[in-house]
Amino acid sequence: MKKLLVICLSLLVGISAGAIVRPASLFNDGMVLQQQSNVRFWGRAKANTTVKVKGSWNNHTVSCKSDADGKWELLLPTPKASFKPYKVTLSDGDKLTINNVLIGEVWLGSGQSNMEMMVYGFINCPVENSARFISESYKYRDRIRLVKIPRFPLRQEAEYVEAKWQECTPEVVRTASAVGYFFATLISDKLNVPVGIINSSWGGTRVEGWTPKDLLEGYGEKLDVEVFKNRANSATPMVMYNGMLKPLAGYTLKGFLWYQGEANVWQANTYANHLSNMINRWRSDWKQGDLPFLFVEIAPYQYNTGNEQSAYLREAQCEVQHMVNNAYMVCTNDLVTPFERRQIHPMKKYEVAERLSLLALNKVYGMKGINSQSPEFQTMTVKDGKAILTFNNVDAGFNRFDDIEGFEICGADKKFVPATGVWLEGRRVVVTSNLVKEPVAVRYCFKDFQIGNLANGDNLPVIPFRTDK
Repeated sequence: MKKLLVICLSLLVGISAGAIVRPASLFNDGMVLQQQSNVRFWGRAKANTTVKVKGSWNNHTVSCKSDADGKWELLLPTPKASFKPYKVTLSDGDKLTINNVLIGEVWLGSGQSNMEMMVYGFINCPVENSARFISESYKYRDRIRLVKIPRFPLRQEAEYVEAKWQECTPEVVRTASAVGYFFATLISDKLNVPVGIINSSWGGTRVEGWTPKDLLEGYGEKLDVEVFKNRANSATPMVMYNGMLKPLAGYTLKGFLWYQGEANVWQANTYANHLSNMINRWRSDWKQGDLPFLFVEIAPYQYNTGNEQSAYLREAQCEVQHMVNNAYMVCTNDLVTPFERRQIHPMKKYEVAERLSLLALNKVYGMKGINSQSPEFQTMTVKDGKAILTFNNVDAGFNRFDDIEGFEICGADKKFVPATGVWLEGRRVVVTSNLVKEPVAVRYCFKDFQIGNLANGDNLPVIPFRTDK
């Protein structure tokens, strides 16, 4: 931890002591700026002096005055998206030029290892079709830019962190976030615009690691010296927020991508509240209103908890999209194979990104006619020994009539048994069992590892659920 603090302080000194104006971490060659926005620029310069920023797209200069500590901040208007590289010039008397700047769409991806997972995968954890995606990455060299924030856990909030934008090459894409990169290709193709992806993720991190101190204190988290005695790791609260998130806060975005939850499986009862609070704080830090927050349900995995604990975590994740405005979840219940029962990093990352892109295109970019949400349980009624279920997001009905898998049913004894009869009546699902005469509750894939096969007409899977909450 001491070494990290020294590095951070060195960064601050180096940025503030030089004669040339220094922008914040993400402002460097190759960056992508959010189109048609008042993009926030900030950094350090000479104390009490005028700072000027100019974009080459119109050569209009915006200025502000730095304070006694040399801090400055201003808003620079950007044009429509373009594949033409621009320059941004900054000056406080001395000049700094940022080259090869694209104007497009900017998203920040965060979370734990399934967001961090690289296009080529991890050891013994491949990404499906990775060789093809890596070899084709040159197609996006002039369309997509990527930046990977290094692991930089800190006890105190940092002002700067190393952040270098990179063009798409096989070498760069190979170690880029698979979900982030695939999402970028899909958005770039559909909207025909440049896309920038900021990847700030770390495997094994809890949601509390990406949460600031004041919120954690309200949860009763231990933040005393003992917690930070040794070098901070992925389980340490708040240090990812301080070192890897806070220095980026304010860089103008289109939205957030979030893939996390496995490390919180044993805290399902607090997860919905903690994630909701984290989202609201991030939005407050960015000062862009209710920025879209698109997140991924954790995939089926055999945790060996003995009590299907991860099912409760998925349930908490689903609750978040009803607790927080402009937050949407993609279901991944069908994006694993039977042999991945003990593989916490499923290989179908392109499909995860594809579902995130559907949400973005529909909910964020306003494309009508795109069904981007999975069916979600709504009501249950019981009639003549049958449990009759209704769902939302089934305008086109379901994907099958026969061999529907994943349902369980119970009577008053609360002992769930596999359903022996499941069929459709219009947009309703009927569940029965010859062992349950009077149904009381139904569950669908409400286990650590169970793959269902029921989806809507757009092949988006039914979200696992229980009626007996």
